[in-house]
Amino acid sequence: MNRLARYIIIAAGVAVVCFLAWYFSNILIYILIAAVLSLIGRPVVKRLDRIRILKKQFPRALSATITLMVFWTLILLFIFVLSPLITGLVGELSSVKPDELITNIAHLLRNVEEWIAKTIPGVHPGFSLQKALIAWFSNFVNESMLLNIFGSVTNMLISIGTGMFVVTFITFFFLKEDHLFSGGVMALFPQKYEEHARHAFHSVSTLLGRYFIGIFIDIFCIMTFVTLGQTFAGGLPFATALVLGFIAGILNLVPYIGPLVSMVLGCGIGLIVTHSAGADANVLLQLLKMALVYIGTNIIDSSFFQPYIYSNSIKAHPLEIFLVIITAGSIGGIFGMIVAIPTYTVVRVFAKEFFNHFRVVQKLTEKI
Repeated sequence: MNRLARYIIIAAGVAVVCFLAWYFSNILIYILIAAVLSLIGRPVVKRLDRIRILKKQFPRALSATITLMVFWTLILLFIFVLSPLITGLVGELSSVKPDELITNIAHLLRNVEEWIAKTIPGVHPGFSLQKALIAWFSNFVNESMLLNIFGSVTNMLISIGTGMFVVTFITFFFLKEDHLFSGGVMALFPQKYEEHARHAFHSVSTLLGRYFIGIFIDIFCIMTFVTLGQTFAGGLPFATALVLGFIAGILNLVPYIGPLVSMVLGCGIGLIVTHSAGADANVLLQLLKMALVYIGTNIIDSSFFQPYIYSNSIKAHPLEIFLVIITAGSIGGIFGMIVAIPTYTVVRVFAKEFFNHFRVVQKLTEKI
């Protein structure tokens, strides 16, 4: 009876914790983001701690402040560089006249129409791909729609700005006091398991710190390759290529689906920008060049960057990672795919500490 009562109390406690986590999910997300930033910034803080001024240790609060200033400098640099480019691209797209754009590539459309008429049975004799594209493009790309999207993005950026202030405040104390976050996590475990939990938390911090730093390096590399490739091979203006590179780097966070979406979006925008002004260029050749830039970048990323980031940083086999990502995607969609690797890392480390007597856990955690 005592054992049953204890299980009931534990279950009730878990239920209360889950409910509070759901109810205060926004605050929890802020705390988790701050924890991630503190993991990324911890190497900078440790280097600053080694500095001695008149044989006195560099103030920890100042180390945390400088680290946050580095974060903010990089963020503001991205905003100041990309905001005018994105605004210019939105203005350029909003000024596109669908009928003129379709007319500029009419010769390609006629070839496609002939192929459709010969290949697909049952196509209406009066079918016109040109008219269909003009109607679709007029509904999809227009000034009102683009301005609404830009307005929604602006409102979202305001909300993000508020969240960034909160995250910055929390991150400062996580950087200033090493054991502030870990102490809160340790309080969730019974005292007899504290040593195992502390060791697991240290391992998780090390693995995730390397993982998130690698992710930022991966985004920068993807952005650089796509920008240079679309500028020199795709023939796009540098400003447009830079925006497309940034989009590709961010979408690359979504495994497998993100690169495909960025390629379709980038090729579409590149085609619109190039041919809206009646540029004399081979449409198919340019599409092929732009697509090859994305495909080549994805091959390099899959062959070199991601294996190093995933396999070496979190010590897991590529096939293991693939199965985790598609499983998380089937459960939580795109968001599940994004958080799959960090979540799996945490689960593996804690499983090694508390359930290492199971052979399956030993096998999955042997490299940690």
